[in-house]
Amino acid sequence: MKFYNILLASLIASSSYAANDFFETGKEGWFYYKEEQKKKKEEKKDEKKKSDQEFMKSIPLNNLDTMQAKEFSEAFTRAKEIAVMNPSKENVQIVQMMNKWQTDQSEKYAKVWTINMLENPNLEYPDIAKDKYGRSAQFHQKEKETDEFFTKHKDDLGFVVFFNMQNEMAYKRQEIVFNSLKEKYGTTVEYVNTDEQPDMVQKFKLATTPESFFIYKNSKGEAIWMRVKSGLATQEEIVKNTMFLFDNAIMEKDK
Repeated sequence: MKFYNILLASLIASSSYAANDFFETGKEGWFYYKEEQKKKKEEKKDEKKKSDQEFMKSIPLNNLDTMQAKEFSEAFTRAKEIAVMNPSKENVQIVQMMNKWQTDQSEKYAKVWTINMLENPNLEYPDIAKDKYGRSAQFHQKEKETDEFFTKHKDDLGFVVFFNMQNEMAYKRQEIVFNSLKEKYGTTVEYVNTDEQPDMVQKFKLATTPESFFIYKNSKGEAIWMRVKSGLATQEEIVKNTMFLFDNAIMEKDK
């Protein structure tokens, strides 16, 4: 009897081992298929990760301006998604570089927008006056910046006002504004009558009267002309537009 018990136990153990071996390693076993599925998922995940890495490397970071607008937008969106899911130092840096380039482009757009409005008054909407509180809060800082600007450029920047006598009233009003500016900041102002010098109309593309320009003599001794305002301009407009154009429309190498 004892022999049969030992034999039975041996058979059960052998059967159990065979069953485990079947389920875990046999090609017909459940766990074999489960491991295969897991392996395939991992392979797909690795392929996706590899595909994402190849995409990130394919972005022309040094030549982003060669991409079309839609192409850049789609690439930027995907790059951010990849960086969020896999925030490696390299992935995040790529997104940061693309974001900086996009921000720089937006700033250039805003500057060109403003310059275009200054050069073509038909593009400009009337200014909406700021409230009294806002003006008073910025007044002293603006005055300080303006004083420093005109003091620094007293000897290399002046204004030229083109006018004709068909609208003598407008010319007289503009003269009053520039005389006040000259008295306050010591700027140089010259007036050019286009009735007497009609070639100036075509040369400077004058479309109305008066038209105000500033002329800047740079470090190379070159004269740089910038249209400040077409039509009548207030002192505030002249100062604001002059400082904006000097900072944004003249390249540093040309100053």
